[in-house]
Amino acid sequence: MTNQSTERSGTAERPGHHWREPARVQEYVERMDRRAAERQEPLTLLTRLLPFPADAALRVLDVGAGYGAVAAAVLAAFPRAEATLLDISEAMMQVGAERMAPFAGRYRYLHGDFADGELPEAAAGPFQAIVSGRAIHHLPPAATRSLYRACAARLAPGGCFLNLDMTAAVDGGAAAAYRRAEEREREARGEPAAPPRSHHAEHEGHDFQPLDEHLRWLREAGLVSVDCYWKRLGNALFGGLRPS
Repeated sequence: MTNQSTERSGTAERPGHHWREPARVQEYVERMDRRAAERQEPLTLLTRLLPFPADAALRVLDVGAGYGAVAAAVLAAFPRAEATLLDISEAMMQVGAERMAPFAGRYRYLHGDFADGELPEAAAGPFQAIVSGRAIHHLPPAATRSLYRACAARLAPGGCFLNLDMTAAVDGGAAAAYRRAEEREREARGEPAAPPRSHHAEHEGHDFQPLDEHLRWLREAGLVSVDCYWKRLGNALFGGLRPS
């Protein structure tokens, strides 16, 4: 994974490729389902930030789409939109095929990799919206910057990029506050305490970057009106527009 790659059986794993493991996917989906209510606010906000009328015939790319939570929110809010869901995990796609059934004919899965910070040629665009949820944090900084440039290049003029993802705390004190709040939230949900060190196996080897770095990289990619629109501890919704 990242520069401190997770090693299994002595082999360094590419960023995000651990999601090809069906057991890990099942555990993640179940955990996200338990937190569906708290995830609804930023997903709804993401759809409201897209600068298009509700009846616009949008082309949407969801980077690291997983089982389709972000794409489904966009398609529900924009009934004439069509989405391409880019993901490396066939196990995620199997779950997504069930959950995206209400949008049959309006989406397609594209099996592809963005671990090197590039988008597959098959995701050619141009897209009016490129979105992502809890996926890009798998990449190390250089690949993240490259991916932001690739996304900006695939946007139509006036198009929007929005990323709902995990970011690093600004310093150790803030990181301790995040952990303290997360632990108390787990207790309130009746969940066991997180293992010592990284909160969860999902975070193994990740190299989270501060929000300010992400915003700087988006500006470097040529996007304008770059901002953070929502933040809760280490989770943030941020993005920008391609100039018209």
